[in-house]
Amino acid sequence: MIKNTKKYFNKLIKRIAFKDEKALEEFYRIYGRLIYATAFTILKCSVSADELVDDILVKIWKTADRLPKIGNPEGWLYVLTANSAKDKIKAEKQYVALFDLKEDAIKTEIKTDGDFYILISNLNETEQEIMIMRFVEDLSFERIAKEMKKPLSTITSTYYRALEKLKQ
Repeated sequence: MIKNTKKYFNKLIKRIAFKDEKALEEFYRIYGRLIYATAFTILKCSVSADELVDDILVKIWKTADRLPKIGNPEGWLYVLTANSAKDKIKAEKQYVALFDLKEDAIKTEIKTDGDFYILISNLNETEQEIMIMRFVEDLSFERIAKEMKKPLSTITSTYYRALEKLKQ
């Protein structure tokens, strides 16, 4: 690691505040693993952890000019990442809970596989694929995201938009 971590960390933040992309790359090189490890420990999902690393870097990029000098960089990053991960879990639970009733309503309207495929025929190809993976193959959102090589948030938002279309 670097000799005077605290001093170098604050210099990087200062450079990031001036929108120095090389500084952000260096920041990621040094602290990316710590952020990822913390996120993965809490989220238990590599896709979500990757997304959170990006979110943290964007947050730092946008707020670097307003950050005070950080006395314990690793501790500060740990707390920032842990709180962001917990917020992500909380937001996803609320989002899923909100639409669970709509999903249950759709399930009760499907009597046969034929009904299901007729129901989803008006959705676009991506929405159909997600619906099939969710309803027919009974895959979790995390697994669908991994299979489709897309972020979890993209899969869930596409899924719930498709549910809204089906409801209408």
